[in-house]
Amino acid sequence: MIKPLQRTPLPEAIARHLLAEYSTAEWLPPERQLATDLGVSRSALREAIKRLENQGLLESRHGVGVRVTRNFNAPMRQLLQHALPSPSARIRQFAAVRVLLEPEIARLAALQAKRADIDQLQLCQDQLQRATDLDAAVAADLEFHRHLAVTGGNLVLALMLSSIAELEEQARLISLRRVGLTNAYAQHQRILDAVAVGDATAARDAMLFHVQAAQNTSARLSPSTPRSRS
Repeated sequence: MIKPLQRTPLPEAIARHLLAEYSTAEWLPPERQLATDLGVSRSALREAIKRLENQGLLESRHGVGVRVTRNFNAPMRQLLQHALPSPSARIRQFAAVRVLLEPEIARLAALQAKRADIDQLQLCQDQLQRATDLDAAVAADLEFHRHLAVTGGNLVLALMLSSIAELEEQARLISLRRVGLTNAYAQHQRILDAVAVGDATAARDAMLFHVQAAQNTSARLSPSTPRSRS
């Protein structure tokens, strides 16, 4: 016998409506107004918002409101922070993961890159060169590696790298300070040059050198290493 169809639970229906009606970076109306507009209880609305927050699709800011983010990496970040509460342990293990992932990402990028991809990577390099503080340098560094992953065309690898990139921000700050922006720029340029000419082997080898340098730096980190903005 076929079971009768069940109605969608109200919080799930509310969650679907919110995602359909509001675009990324858009702030939701105040809770009271939104509950009235939807004709639902505030408790049901709060449960729907909490579900979407846990999925990385909404972000609540105390005293400000709730906005749509569609940050699919948030659940993975939360899981990793819970599983590895020690920042120094996370830094060391993330560095090891980069050694496994990023040489293959660079190899694939060299095989797939179009002119527009190379131009975008060069733009990241220009931003790294012009960086006047570590925060700007880290942003350019992350964007270079992110776009390289997208260029490679393997969505799984790109998402895996993206899921750890933000958690590794502290390691990149320390690594850039110790290695120096000039060395980091030169290592990126070796990767970019290989990608630009479609040399997959050279791209892989250049990336391996780059991430192993970061891994060696991470292995020397201590939990009390301070953040510098010099």
